[in-house]
Amino acid sequence: MAFLQEYTMLEELGKGGFATVYKVRHDELGYIRAIRVLNETIVDTSSKTYQKFLRECKVLLRLGNGSHPNIVHIYQPRLLDNKALVEMDYVDGLDLEHYLQRERQFIPAEEVIRMATQISSALSYCHEDIYRYCMDRDIDNLQDDPNDGSKVILDDPTRRRLIDKYKVIHNDLHSGNIMRRENGDFVLLDFGLAINGDEVVRSSRHTNGAPEFKSPEKWNDDSVLSEQSDIYSFGIVMYQYLAGMPPFPYNTSVSSHIAEYQIAEAHQNTPPPPIAKTRKDFYERKNAGKKYVKDYPQWLEEMILKCLNKKPDERFRNGKELHDFILQHTTKNAATPQPEPTPKAQASDPTLLSKIDALHRENTSLKQQLNDDRKTLTATQNDLQAAKTDIFKLQNIINTLSAQLKKNKKNRILHRFLLMLALTATMCCVLLIWHSAADSPRSTKELQEKLEQKQETTVPVEQQENSNSNQTP
Repeated sequence: MAFLQEYTMLEELGKGGFATVYKVRHDELGYIRAIRVLNETIVDTSSKTYQKFLRECKVLLRLGNGSHPNIVHIYQPRLLDNKALVEMDYVDGLDLEHYLQRERQFIPAEEVIRMATQISSALSYCHEDIYRYCMDRDIDNLQDDPNDGSKVILDDPTRRRLIDKYKVIHNDLHSGNIMRRENGDFVLLDFGLAINGDEVVRSSRHTNGAPEFKSPEKWNDDSVLSEQSDIYSFGIVMYQYLAGMPPFPYNTSVSSHIAEYQIAEAHQNTPPPPIAKTRKDFYERKNAGKKYVKDYPQWLEEMILKCLNKKPDERFRNGKELHDFILQHTTKNAATPQPEPTPKAQASDPTLLSKIDALHRENTSLKQQLNDDRKTLTATQNDLQAAKTDIFKLQNIINTLSAQLKKNKKNRILHRFLLMLALTATMCCVLLIWHSAADSPRSTKELQEKLEQKQETTVPVEQQENSNSNQTP
């Protein structure tokens, strides 16, 4: 392969009747890309094959003006050693057809919606938004905005004229032309049959394309192909990605003429089979023993069925309208506040377990100290009660002696002596009680306040312990 002298070929990614795609690394600059090389040797640059190649490159290069993330990017086409080739971004992943096979024909609903969102965004760009990146003041005869010379006047007629001029109809949408990257994003490929703007549609554009994805009008050479033909084909892609298979599969048990006739009749006259039943069959086949429960929103199915309407005028008008419909539902759902999940402790979390253990130890220590303080308070109260009893008894003795001495007025000296003795004894008892209370670890009031404080501390700890235990599975 002399034409690959600038590259090291890493892998052959795919080969068709028109071109072969390789994964390569540029020898001098070191970047990795894919290159698409025409199978036919180009001797005459005016040949039909080469002009078709250039035309596709022109469409993709124009689409690249807006750098849409869901459309493959290509670089300048070249002719080396009579081989036409073009570099493009290397997309790591699988096309939807092969990815479905790998996943055994069942894809989570969230991914189906993500694919629909991203590829409808690509179609919105192709069908409408591209004019913003292609319009030219002079060529398109645009009038300057008198209030801002950096802008042009874009009234509705002017905008419609620009859209019709620059829009791109893909014209070959099927699951083999959409790549799923390893990171879960999606990229639209292969614009070889694309219709650019007001270009005249040749009858050959109708016959080309995958039969399972062709819109009803594409089976009629006299019909007009529009953006709504892309909408129908993309509806088949979405149906296949959600249900697990296209609504009208190709019958390989009969001749190709009969198979295509059957598909044409189905696309034009037969309603698509219910999605839920087919999806259920693939789910239960993939997940043995499990019962399928509908897992996708109703609006998604209604959107797909609208895309698959037999009459173009009853489908979405273009990719822009389809994409806005999807955003309306996905944004509305995302904006709905969801209740915060209750955090649950995991038994295997060592940090949480250590905190729980420390809490238990602290609570046990507080309970023990509380019990000790209660015992100390009880002992002190008993001592005080005993002292009060002794004082009461001594007071009774003094009163008795005093009464007897009053009767014996002759012995006044003895009376005074006994009275002084009684007063001295009373003072000693009072001092003894005061000293005992002062030497106590804490007064009755202090102990009572300490008990109340510890009880208030213990209750929240126990409540916190119960709360943590409720959170632990």
